[in-house]
Amino acid sequence: MTLVVDSRIRPFQQAVSNLGTALLLGMVCTGCGGGSKRIEQVHIGETQGTTYSIKYVSDDRTDQAKIDSVLRKVDEAVNLWMPGSVISRLNNWDRTDTVFAFVDSSMVWSVIYERSRSLYQESEGAFDPTVQPLVELWGFGLSRRKSVASEDVDAVMPHVGFEWSRLDMNEVFENRVYKRTEMLKRDSLCGLDFNSIAQGYTVDLLADLLLASDVADFMVEVGGEVKCHGTNGSGEPWRIAIDKPVEDWSEGRQLEAVVALKNAAICTSGNYRKFYLDDDGVRRSHTIDPRTGYPVEHTLLSATIRASDAALADGLATTCMVLGPEAGKEFIMAYRQKHPEESIEAFWICSDERGEPVHWLSPGWGESLVFYEE
Repeated sequence: MTLVVDSRIRPFQQAVSNLGTALLLGMVCTGCGGGSKRIEQVHIGETQGTTYSIKYVSDDRTDQAKIDSVLRKVDEAVNLWMPGSVISRLNNWDRTDTVFAFVDSSMVWSVIYERSRSLYQESEGAFDPTVQPLVELWGFGLSRRKSVASEDVDAVMPHVGFEWSRLDMNEVFENRVYKRTEMLKRDSLCGLDFNSIAQGYTVDLLADLLLASDVADFMVEVGGEVKCHGTNGSGEPWRIAIDKPVEDWSEGRQLEAVVALKNAAICTSGNYRKFYLDDDGVRRSHTIDPRTGYPVEHTLLSATIRASDAALADGLATTCMVLGPEAGKEFIMAYRQKHPEESIEAFWICSDERGEPVHWLSPGWGESLVFYEE
């Protein structure tokens, strides 16, 4: 593959840094130079414990209140750090003799819940939002970090698994009109964590908002999860950079590859920055395997997925980080064959026995992905 250096990456990175929108997990929008310029609008801010950035080409500016409304609806449904959110109240619900009922007026909850269940089934449990008790146990959630013994994992594992026997959802309709959603917790210690799909779905909702406003050229990013449509202000594809999987960013970001993206989403999941060393000096990754109860230990440093929508790309990237390089490759290739309409492509960065990066790419990237050269 031809090595390409896009000289416009660094100026835009500096501009993004100055705006306070450092993108997580190795994603940064680039490619806004040369050629005749069209009017570009920008919205930036904070949401879901991270940042968002929206850039689009339009003579008219989208109402910020509409963007805030989308972000608020997602928070109200699935934000674990909001005590009043649906997910927080459900996780704290300890009754198994009656249902937890609420009105899902935005339908954010039902979409995320059903898409998570579908991916849980497709991945045979590698993607599992009921990993929440394990995330808390290992100190990557709201709980304070502590030492974890095998007995602790064994005690939590019976409460993990996205099955009807633990948790069930029913949407109540009267005369074909939606009235309320009822959640039955058959296991009071079961909990949900949609962080592996919620940011991607937020990106999709914001993209839908722009399309509904007749905006055809945009880049939407939330916490590093990205969706692009049309072209940038210069009439070129949006360019999204993928970071080198390095822990230390003190000397600035280091890029591994650049993707030209149009009418697609791209999301990256990685373990190289979110980890801690336990009391025994063992490196504990934030990616928990819900099938074993333990943080993953393999050579896959980051998994990048391109897909038709960001919720799917987000969920698949996490799934592959759980599975590891070989099982993840088999899963993605099978998923591509089963769902050709989703236009799935994958890019792995692994570490060999010497700690050097090793790449794997699915066969459909073509010239849209090029490695970055200093």
